[in-house]
Amino acid sequence: MARVLVVEDDANNLDVASRIIRASGHEALVAADGVAGLDLARVERPDAVLVDLLLPRMDGWSLTRSLRSEPWAASIPIIAVSALALPSDRARAIEAGCDDFVSKPFAPAELRAILLRYFPGGAAQVPAPRDGTPTVRGPVPITLGKVLIVDDEIANVELLARRLEAIGCQTQVASSGERAIALARTEQPDLILLDVMMPGMDGWQTCRRLKSQPETADIPVIFVTARDRYEDLSKGFEVGGIDYITKPFEPIELAARVRSAIFTKRLQDELRKTAADLQRMEQSRKELIGMLGHDIRNLANSVVAFMQLVRMGQLEPGRREFDELLRLSESNISELLRMVNALLDVYKMEEGKLEAMPQVIALSALAERSIAQVVPEALAKGIELESSLPGNVAVFVDDGLIVRVLTNLLANAVKHTPTGGKVRIESVRDSALEGSIIVRVHDTGPGIAADDAPHIFDRFYQGAGRSRGGTGLGLAFCKLAVELHGGSIAVVNPGETGAIVQFTLPAADRAPAGA
Repeated sequence: MARVLVVEDDANNLDVASRIIRASGHEALVAADGVAGLDLARVERPDAVLVDLLLPRMDGWSLTRSLRSEPWAASIPIIAVSALALPSDRARAIEAGCDDFVSKPFAPAELRAILLRYFPGGAAQVPAPRDGTPTVRGPVPITLGKVLIVDDEIANVELLARRLEAIGCQTQVASSGERAIALARTEQPDLILLDVMMPGMDGWQTCRRLKSQPETADIPVIFVTARDRYEDLSKGFEVGGIDYITKPFEPIELAARVRSAIFTKRLQDELRKTAADLQRMEQSRKELIGMLGHDIRNLANSVVAFMQLVRMGQLEPGRREFDELLRLSESNISELLRMVNALLDVYKMEEGKLEAMPQVIALSALAERSIAQVVPEALAKGIELESSLPGNVAVFVDDGLIVRVLTNLLANAVKHTPTGGKVRIESVRDSALEGSIIVRVHDTGPGIAADDAPHIFDRFYQGAGRSRGGTGLGLAFCKLAVELHGGSIAVVNPGETGAIVQFTLPAADRAPAGA
């Protein structure tokens, strides 16, 4: 017995071909569009494929070329089945990799003859796995979506289920409105096909209940009923239904309406998610504006106050307070510049306007430039800055971007390290990824909470565990800049005392020749 995959979007043609395949002694697998067919073929690895050429999502020619590019499918029979009958269509199918061509509409005897040609003994040799273990077939994956059928008539349920499974749906059944509501809550189907006339709670009441509950309100409902009067149709739409299919239904109409409803729901789900993301982003933007205004005002006020004291003669060079306030003013101005640069660079990088211009440079030289920028803050808090980077380690990076990455990380570490603490920078060769250097920034602060660690490099994120403060842009810039160099950045020890942040950079030996 051969296993034959039929990829066809017309429910009638799919049903006919499947019946002929089974009547010929073979097993039929089905998919209703090109992408689903390719996914199912990769999972099930059939012995032959019957493919329509005009398919949604991926046409038959593309599907055939994709299959032929995979070793397991290089020699299996692929037969094009299409209403396209021009010689050029046939030639195009053969060129894509099809072995044969059957024109629609085809006679059952014609398809049986094709199967007999490729499987004369009625069987196919299915290659065993390389490790010699027996082949285990799993369940056919969902290719279109999950549909809940609600009807108290068993015959109607079986007919609907058979038609829906033929186009790639997974079906679930409920025989009452109460059961339908319970299943909808737990299983979250993509679509509900709902009968109107049922004992107890009728279809209209069931739909009204479904739409009144947040967990099920977004699941589309199509009424499947013999009641087709205007007032019945109107009531169905009033209670929240999106469509009607009248009994007895046409298979083609059923398939079209189900596909349309499921695809529409997916688009609506994506739109709702996008809208929620935009709302969060807008809220973050408003918070950012407030934080920027507050931080800039505080930093600028301290510098202005220092200058006013000097101008009025109340603070003169040589006094201890003068040196302390001068260092603090320098630190505040440096922080202002970092905030502005990070804000501009994040938006430039997200719009693809910021490019890296890499060159070979000593990693220790980059660290020295970064340390020099955070020395005022470190001195003001009595924090020791230490670099253990070897002088012979070189990287292939844009020095300006990476200096700012290191500066942001060092400044962040100094900010959250208690007075008298220590911040250290070190590097090691990445043993897992050849040609990469790992750079680590250690501090002796309280550490980064495990809940915050995966998110601190997100734009605008404000962690609670370490009370990181600021705009949430400096670390976002670090992530974008490191990724621009093909690296990654992460917290090594979430939830532990003394944060360790590490990132990877390309070593100089990965630089192109002549760089």
